[in-house]
Formats: sequence, structure tokens, C-alpha cells
Amino acid sequence: MYINLGYPKMYHSNYYMLSFFRDPRAHVFSQFLHCKYNPYHSNRNYNGFQRTTKDAIGDEADYEAWLDHFLTPNFEEVFKENQCWDCYNPWNMQTRYMTVKCWSWKVCHELHNMMLPTDMNYIPDAKEPSIVEALKVVESLGWFGITEYYKESLCLLFYQKRGHLMDGCSCDATREIHNKHQTHHIHPHDSRRLNLRIQRKVDQLTRMDRILYDHARDILLARLHRLEEITNSSIIGC
Repeated sequence: MYINLGYPKMYHSNYYMLSFFRDPRAHVFSQFLHCKYNPYHSNRNYNGFQRTTKDAIGDEADYEAWLDHFLTPNFEEVFKENQCWDCYNPWNMQTRYMTVKCWSWKVCHELHNMMLPTDMNYIPDAKEPSIVEALKVVESLGWFGITEYYKESLCLLFYQKRGHLMDGCSCDATREIHNKHQTHHIHPHDSRRLNLRIQRKVDQLTRMDRILYDHARDILLARLHRLEEITNSSIIGC
């Protein structure tokens, strides 16, 4: 999910609203690596942002230090000047973007700004927004996909708009769907290889996102199974 505004600020009744959701453990690790390696961020000397070696060992150590920063009690007040180093804030980011009325990525990330009234709406706790409101948004979207089912998600979107499967969607198709992947100068990585202590820290930061993701994934899989029935095709997990 990559948007620069919170969903409530983007919503318009005449728009076909779309979104992607991602497993929180993979999503947060990807956020960190983007902050560490993307040239826009890596060439700037941010006070307190730990960068050791550019390998899996260094990434794991730097990642844990990054997580500890955000797990500092009242970090949004303690680190007002370097709250997220002009990069991502992992506190339930997906739920936050579905619910918070913020008008730019910087405001959406810097939570101390969210403690103020915005558009006459007070945000009591932007770190853990209302999961009830977030799930309402998910269920109202015209379409949403799951990163872990990327191809299948696009096949569903195509079917919704065109009424038939895109070439390459069926498991027995002779043609494959090729998607361009932008790496942002980040080397291959897998969040599942990180130690359990780190995974649990991520889980602390993403309690709402885990609920949102699991709910969205279950809906998507149900829709995909229904699509398989309608088209008499095998689509999932090819």
C-alpha cells in the first residue's frame, strides 16, 4: 500500500477506491530497508539512525535498533525532532492510513502532529487507530489486493472490470504474467529469516495491522475461490 494521504482525505464518492495490503512482518522490514538503502535516505546523515554493515547481519542489528526506537515509551514526544528520520513510521501504518485524516506523508508519519485537531477531528491515539473503522474501510473498497497473492489479486481486479480472466491467470495457462519489480536498491531479503525476538517486536508495533491484514486476506481468498468456481479455473498458488 503506497499512498501519500490518509484514506479519509482521499475518499471521493465518484472514485473507484483501490488498495493493497501486506503481511505486517514483511511490510515493516521492507519499510526499514527502504529507509536504510534508498539513495534519498541513505545519503543523508540522520542523527540516531543506525547504519552498520550492508549485509544480512548488519541489517538485522540495524533493524532491531530501529524497532527499539519506535518502541520507546512516548517516543512521539521524546523524539519530536527525529521521530522517523523523514521516512516510515511502522506503528500500524496500514491501519493508520485507512483511518487517519492526514494531508501529507510527513504528517501521517509524525505522530506528535496527529495529537492535534485536524479538520476538526481529534485523533486520540494514532499509534493504534480504531480497527473497527479500518475494517469498515477495507470492506467498502471497490477492490483490494494482498501482496502475498499479487498475481491472483490482479487477476481478480481484471475480472471485476472486464468480466473474464486475464491471459496467464489460470494455472494451466501457457502464457505467464510478468510484473516489473522496483527494488529501490535493496538487496533480496526475507523477513521470515529474522530471529523471533525481532519478530515479536514487530508484532508489538502492528497489532491493529495484523487484524486488518488477516481480515483482508480471508476476504480475498474467499473471492478468489469464488472466481475459480465461476471460471472453472485454478488460480491460487500457481
